[in-house]
Amino acid sequence: MHPAAIRYQTTQQAPPLTDNEIVQKYSFLIDRCARRISAKTANAVQPGDLWSVGALGLLDAWKRYDAERAVKFESFAEHRIRGAMIDELREMDHLPRRLRADTDKVRKARQALGATLGREPTQEELALKLGVSIEEVDNLETLSQPVVPLTPELPVPSLEARQDEKLDHAQEVRGLTEAIGRLPPRLSLLLSLHYVEGLTYKEIAQALEVSEARVCQLHGDAVKKLREAMTARSDD
Repeated sequence: MHPAAIRYQTTQQAPPLTDNEIVQKYSFLIDRCARRISAKTANAVQPGDLWSVGALGLLDAWKRYDAERAVKFESFAEHRIRGAMIDELREMDHLPRRLRADTDKVRKARQALGATLGREPTQEELALKLGVSIEEVDNLETLSQPVVPLTPELPVPSLEARQDEKLDHAQEVRGLTEAIGRLPPRLSLLLSLHYVEGLTYKEIAQALEVSEARVCQLHGDAVKKLREAMTARSDD
């Protein structure tokens, strides 16, 4: 090839990548960040739960990246992806900030007592150290457990889904609706206020005249009962 033609080709800018092409090219960065963060949550949050927000972080990095800086794009993008995922985890936290602080105190006290005693402390010892009742310790440790998503087994079928897939989905939705209808009225009302009306735990607590901690517990009970009902239905 003529030298002038080579110079021409090398000086031409490549056509810009589409968002899909960017995500496909650097999907390994999203996968890596998602796996690492998932592992830090003891897999309470699955990598797939973080993938979409990671992709948004990647696209944001693509727009913000300055090639003049002495930083590889992969390093810059991984930082933005990880930050987006961590922000998502904060949004996903099922506890209000005050209750999260209380559960952290229990966790740290348990670790400190365990190091001092050389064994796992009892609930009585933990309650004595914190100056609270055993019941309150039990409640806070229960609340610290991540809440299982309400309907993880109900993926929305695509427009191209086969008729039998759409039928299966409709049957699952019907089963979930029936299961909610069989819940105690208080739990059914709580789910409606939270998922339909969009009320926060604090607002629900005021409406039901209970504490936020009690709302968290009731929500966990409702989700557990629904999942048990859906599992039993699937087995049948």
